[in-house]
Order: sequence, then structure tokens, then C-alpha cells
Amino acid sequence: MKQPLVLAAVMACTLAVNVHAATFAYISSPGDGLVTQYQLDENTGALTLVEQTLVGDQVNPLAISPDGKVLFAAQRVKPFQVQGFSIDQKNGHLQAISKAPLADSLAYLSVDRSGHFLLGASYGADLLSVQAIDGGTRPSEQIQTIKTGPHAHSIRTDLSNRFVYAGNLGADHVLQYRLDAKTGSLSPIGTGFVSVPAKTGPRHLAFAPNGKYLYVVGEMSGTVTSFAIDPDSGALTQVAVADGIPASLKLAHGEVRDASNNDLKDDPTPRIWAADLRISADGTLLYMTERTSSSVSAFHLEPASGQLSFLGNYPVEEKQPRNIALSANGRWLLVTGEKSATVGSYAIGDKGALKRVSEAPSGKGALWIEMLHMPGV
Repeated sequence: MKQPLVLAAVMACTLAVNVHAATFAYISSPGDGLVTQYQLDENTGALTLVEQTLVGDQVNPLAISPDGKVLFAAQRVKPFQVQGFSIDQKNGHLQAISKAPLADSLAYLSVDRSGHFLLGASYGADLLSVQAIDGGTRPSEQIQTIKTGPHAHSIRTDLSNRFVYAGNLGADHVLQYRLDAKTGSLSPIGTGFVSVPAKTGPRHLAFAPNGKYLYVVGEMSGTVTSFAIDPDSGALTQVAVADGIPASLKLAHGEVRDASNNDLKDDPTPRIWAADLRISADGTLLYMTERTSSSVSAFHLEPASGQLSFLGNYPVEEKQPRNIALSANGRWLLVTGEKSATVGSYAIGDKGALKRVSEAPSGKGALWIEMLHMPGV
């Protein structure tokens, strides 16, 4: 079910993508079951709502295939399923093409870099999943699962597509595996994990563009930890850690949360609740969201060494910011808020400073962002 806009300006904008390069963002909103398509003006940062597609109740994590032709959207209600949508290569519009079951309620979804496997992490079921993608469009009903410690929260393949890493929040582990390119099976590297300090809460992951380092955000600590990736074995070695929570935010250390008390309503203490992290295309900037303070922290990265340093913390208008995304040209940061009626576009300035330049209406409880740059056609 589509909900197209009829504004003349939007129609003109949509027609323009037939001849000009375009950047689109796809944002899920579990509260109303929508995936909303936006267009980002890479010159001005202006954000325009283009079209909304009804996916279903509690649509949450999204993933786009490496070739930019298919978007996968997972629902976190029974029967747990993933839906595939073709992405029109002229205007970015979505068209439903497939459905498949999932292992459980997934907090994270990704596609390996060959486009052959769909990977998932379930926070509630403490597991990782792998499904072959038949014909590049339909995830298989045959699902491989691996049990983890409490609260698996992310899973991604490295740039070489030989290794898989996962954030295991409740166990304070970053899991490490080898990926079998033919079967999708995962085998542990060494002990299968590296540890971080207690109550760090490893959550989301990001890779340096040069493929040498993995960065992990701590949901409860508000820190970002960098790991060197052994190019032969895939084993991780910690390189550095930086704190992204300034004292001025007056936040206590975070706690593990679950679906029954996600907002810690019975705990009046403002606590660290970090969520997402993204790295600029040149590998020198990293951003991290913090939900309790509704802010985004910026870090400087040293691409050659994996070292990182805190630059600053910036309030955003989007309340309880969950996910963020960077434009391909590195000039703009998009921010969603789980308790916000808008999605914000922010200009990136000196030393990562953020300035809000545009907004567009969001769906209810907007959170997951996938961005796609299309060359002119």
C-alpha cells in the first residue's frame, strides 16, 4: 500500500531523478508500520518526504543489498518475517517482491557484501541468524542460528566479506566468526569473542573505510572502542577507547534494558543510553547517538592507527535519537528520534559540529535509516 504525496514540488523532485544523481533515505517507523522514502539534496541538505510504503506492524531493522536494488525490512511481531522490496533505479520507489520467515524478533538486519546472505541478531532470543538470499531477492526459509550470550544486538560482515562480527550487549562481548562464502555458516575465530569492561554493553558496529578497524559503541558506557582486524585470521585486538559522554550531560552509567522496561520508567536516574554509530566516507569522523540527552557525539578518527578522540557533543531536536546516517559526500547527517514527529538533516561543520538545516515529517517512532546514493541515469 502506497501513500504518495501530491505536492507539485515533490512531483517535480521525483521527476528530476530520471536525469540527475539522487540520494534517498529509507526510514522505518514501527508505530505505524511504514517505511518512508525521503530525498536528500546533497547540495543544500534539504530533506523531502517522497513516498510511504505500508510494511506492517513493528517494522524495524532495514538492510539494502550491496547492489542497491533490494531493501529488506524485518517485523518484530509474530509471525516474525522479513519483506523484500525492489528499489526502482530511476526514482527509488519501493515495490514488494518477497516474504520469508525469520528466526525470531530481530533487533538488527544486514546483508553480506556478496548479497548472498541475510544476517540477523535477536536481542530477546539471544541468537544470530543466517539465511541464503535466493535469486538475490528472497531470503530462504532455511535458517541457520547460533546461540549467543544475553542480548545479541548487531551483526555485520567486514569489508573483505570473510569475517562476521556481532555486538553481544548483555555478555560484554564482541563476537568474531569466519564466514563460509558458499554455505553462509559461521565458525568462531579463536574463543569466538573478545571482551570489553563490564557494563559496556556492545551494541552497534562500524568499519573503517580502509577495512583495518572495527568500531563498537557501548550502550551503557557511552564509549566507542576500536579494534584492529587481523587481515589473515580476522581476530580482533583492542586499539583504543574514547568516552563520548561529557560531564555536562550529568548522566549515570547505563543499565541493561529489556522489552518490559525499555525506558527504565521505574528508575528516575538519567542514565547513558547510547545507540548508533556511523563513520564518514573518508574515515576521519565518527558520530554516536545518545538517547537520554537527545544528543549526538562526534569523534575524530586516525585512519592509519585506529586511534580516536572525542570532539564534542551536540544536542539535536529529535527526541530520543536512535539511528543516524551520513550522506555519501560527508556533508550531511540525518537523525531520527523515536519520540519525534520529524526527521532532521544537519550540516557537518568544523570538527564535526552539527547545525540543523532541514526537516521532514516522520512516521511514528521513526528509528532505522538506510541511505542510498544513485548515479544519474
